[in-house]
Amino acid sequence: MHVHPDIAGLRRKGASQPSLDAALARWRALPATAELLEALAAYGAGAALESRPVLARLLQECGAAACLAAGFIDGLAEALRAEPLAQLPLGHATTPGLARIVIAQSGRAALRLAAFAPRDAAPAEAVLFEDGEAHEIVLAGTGQAALYRLAAGLLTGESLVCGPGTRMARQGAHEARQIVAVSRPLLVLQLTRTPVRPVSSREYALPDGALVKTISGSKHESQQMMALGVLGALRHAPALAEMERLALDRRAHRDLRWEALRQLLGLDARAGMAVLAQLAGEPRDELCPPAASLRRDLLAAHPQLALSEPA
Repeated sequence: MHVHPDIAGLRRKGASQPSLDAALARWRALPATAELLEALAAYGAGAALESRPVLARLLQECGAAACLAAGFIDGLAEALRAEPLAQLPLGHATTPGLARIVIAQSGRAALRLAAFAPRDAAPAEAVLFEDGEAHEIVLAGTGQAALYRLAAGLLTGESLVCGPGTRMARQGAHEARQIVAVSRPLLVLQLTRTPVRPVSSREYALPDGALVKTISGSKHESQQMMALGVLGALRHAPALAEMERLALDRRAHRDLRWEALRQLLGLDARAGMAVLAQLAGEPRDELCPPAASLRRDLLAAHPQLALSEPA
């Protein structure tokens, strides 16, 4: 296939956007930016936020945070006016009512700007608790947030009026925050850090607190879950041995092991029932109770599966 040299150049180097690239390079070269990036790298490697005053100050003083945002946005906005088709080489995402851009990222930490569009207050149906550390400060706009906490199996919440200078912090998978209403567009500076081994995220219904679903907190585990689903849908028999190994691996995440077992049962009932019986018979395994329950249900609904189990 013939590829025009200009297209090949775009594939290799990307589109030419000298103004934007220069603006971003100038911002990163500023002494204050370099100091901030150094503090973010330390925080992303596990340092306490309090030990990095440059970073901590941004989340405590609205003026300092607003100055950072303005310095970041102004130069890039001018460059984008000159190059309207340029693409920022920074992580960004947009969903209805919300836009976010990564100012800087290092290790497990990221510094973002988030803009929330006006929205009327509406009762939330559920709240998601995600593992990790998050610190936020409102730079502009007004709105209302809801802060939730899980303690001793009890879900509680409180309202918070948001305006310039409002600070919000969440630590671990027992705290959550929702933006409930926005009367004037909210601009929020967010500092987040993911754990080395995040626990699963859990979504709870409001207001009764019933568990709706569990989501793996690990990107790698999520990818493995998706891969298991694809292999199962393709009826990929060579994956049976790996599914069996994963289902029995106590070092693997509980949800990942359960998905491997589920796909194994769908691909090969005999192999799946053998693994299910093994799990159900091992009281020290965290999968023992659900495996025993599933085995009882399957044998009650399909007695012929008993023939698939080892004698």
